[in-house]
Amino acid sequence: MMAACIALGAALLQPESVTAQPMPKREVTEVADGVYAATGYASNNMGFIVTDEGVVVVDTGMTPELGEAFLADIRSHTDQPIRYVIFTHYHYDHTDGASVFQAPGVEFVAQENLVWNLKNLKALEHINQQVLGEVREAPLVYPDITYAESHTLTLGGREIRLYHAMGETSDATLVYVPDESVMFIGDLNNANLGSPVMPEGYADGFVAAVDLIESLAPKILVPGHGRVEDTTLVSLQAMREVTVWLMARVRELVGEGYNLEETLAAVTMPPEFAEDPLLASMFAACREPYVNRLFKNYTGYYGRNPVMFRPAPAARRAALLAELAGGNPRVLEKARSLAAEGEPQLALELLDIVITNEPDNAAALRAMAEIYVSMGRGDPDLNWYQRAAYFNGARKARAMAKQLELTE
Repeated sequence: MMAACIALGAALLQPESVTAQPMPKREVTEVADGVYAATGYASNNMGFIVTDEGVVVVDTGMTPELGEAFLADIRSHTDQPIRYVIFTHYHYDHTDGASVFQAPGVEFVAQENLVWNLKNLKALEHINQQVLGEVREAPLVYPDITYAESHTLTLGGREIRLYHAMGETSDATLVYVPDESVMFIGDLNNANLGSPVMPEGYADGFVAAVDLIESLAPKILVPGHGRVEDTTLVSLQAMREVTVWLMARVRELVGEGYNLEETLAAVTMPPEFAEDPLLASMFAACREPYVNRLFKNYTGYYGRNPVMFRPAPAARRAALLAELAGGNPRVLEKARSLAAEGEPQLALELLDIVITNEPDNAAALRAMAEIYVSMGRGDPDLNWYQRAAYFNGARKARAMAKQLELTE
């Protein structure tokens, strides 16, 4: 179900937008001699490197079933034994297929922070799974080999260099094959600046990682998501430029006392970005998630406004607002009119009040589902995570409404 949800969102993406790149098709491509990119396994990409003494695998997919499919595809290209499996980071969509690759003689390799992250942050990933589809458990596989800042594997006369990066996560690994100038970068090109619901995302680390990649100058970059041809050194350099600008601008606004809503409104595209299509597209992709992440990083938990220090219970607030408006039917009516007038976000917020007060209001659930679909289809600047969240939210709201109607 999760893969189907992600694929649904991806099917509606527009190729001209960096935030909405089309889902790559499921295929294995030899991007250089003995170096393969495996794309389109649900939303994920993996890879493998073939040597005369065995195979090095990069990531394993988001479920054991996808891990099995990936392993079968590897076997269609080589019968060399698998010797190493490298994790680019700990997120479930890159590690939950790992148990399929466990066998005598196979060693798992990761940056040392991955061990702590698997033990302590893995449970939080259920939130990501809920947003994107369903919660699924998979056997945890811990690395046999860990490293701090860099490590080199040598197999069959071929060097594979590993470099620690801080971008989406604290445990990211860049996998570089120098003799073919290919680098697997995991989710370093993630325009969310980290998973939206996880306690991570490192703007400074991302900048440093792009600096490192620039110094190594690989000819081919294989991303953890999206088409290989859409991620290049030039695209990462553009994202770095946008990141540096956003960091400075958010710091400036926070220092002037802006709250999050005011900061989001004040961060508009600078003229020099508007004149460059790539920078403009990167800015559109990064603005909202980066500003949200950076604002929270720079302000801490207090946020200056004592009104929000100890918020009242949401249910009590929703009940009072509906009472002041004349009841749930009046709020629902206003939500529908706002949606028709082109203000879907305000409509959703009003519908949330109704559903908080009356969880079994099928009409409000159906109205919410319609707006979710409209927003998911209509906003070209959504990233794949946001788009999938809208579509999956619509599916759940419709299912709840249908169940309520059947039991009436």
